[in-house]
Amino acid sequence: MKPSFQHLGFNVVQESFLCFQVSSPKFGFHWHYHPECEISYVLNGYGTRLVGDNVQNFEKGDLLFLGSDLPHTLISDELFNQSNQLMEVIVIQFPLELLKPRVEEIHELSNIGLLINNSNRGLSFAGEEVEKVGLKMQELIDCKGFNRYHLLLEILNDLSNMPFEHLASKLYSPRIGNNSEERIRRVCTYIHENFSSHIDISKLASLSFMNEAAFCRFFKRMTGKTAMTYINDLRISKSCQLMLSEGLSISEAAYQSGFNSITHFNRSFIKRKGETPSSFRKHFSSVG
Repeated sequence: MKPSFQHLGFNVVQESFLCFQVSSPKFGFHWHYHPECEISYVLNGYGTRLVGDNVQNFEKGDLLFLGSDLPHTLISDELFNQSNQLMEVIVIQFPLELLKPRVEEIHELSNIGLLINNSNRGLSFAGEEVEKVGLKMQELIDCKGFNRYHLLLEILNDLSNMPFEHLASKLYSPRIGNNSEERIRRVCTYIHENFSSHIDISKLASLSFMNEAAFCRFFKRMTGKTAMTYINDLRISKSCQLMLSEGLSISEAAYQSGFNSITHFNRSFIKRKGETPSSFRKHFSSVG
């Protein structure tokens, strides 16, 4: 999938990095990348996030660190879009030049350097410190002068000492550029708006102005996945959300997320999650 380049365009004479809050009734599919590193914290909302070839749910408290030129997007869930609430996300964006080569030359900053190097696949954070980092990011929005730069370093230092999960796979290699951008945007927008219903490959092929065989090769080349694997990943993520957040039964979650067979759902779930839906639900219910 070829994402669009996003030019952030901030004035480096007036500010060396950005920190702002995004508020919107909904987040649509906006597959993009930029040379700046990005830290994001979800204050409100839930849905599906894509980072490289990783597809997962996100919700309030989701904290990510995305490296330079790593394609990503957040898509708010339709149930949330109908709730009359706002999606609210705090975002920090900074160029690598802001910290490199300092973090490589100063021993006391080496942990931040390692964090930045790890971020090329995207990092998701967990643990008690996530909310504290979120509060510091809120504070950073209105911070000025030396304190602003100091607080950014403090946030990065906190992240470097927190447990994390890599998002994109080791073999993921982003295909960035403008060619086929509109074509893949149309296809993925349609998938994200309709994955809980039946989707014909012929329909996706027509949206890309290709025959089915050419489309399948195109989609696999761009995403590293077949179209049906991509769709099933979205459906499994949706089913997890329905079971955990909405309290639906396994069969209800399966059908509402787009599966028309419990056997197919169970097989797909085990393949992607490494456990059965019932054990997944039991595990997270006991954690909660």
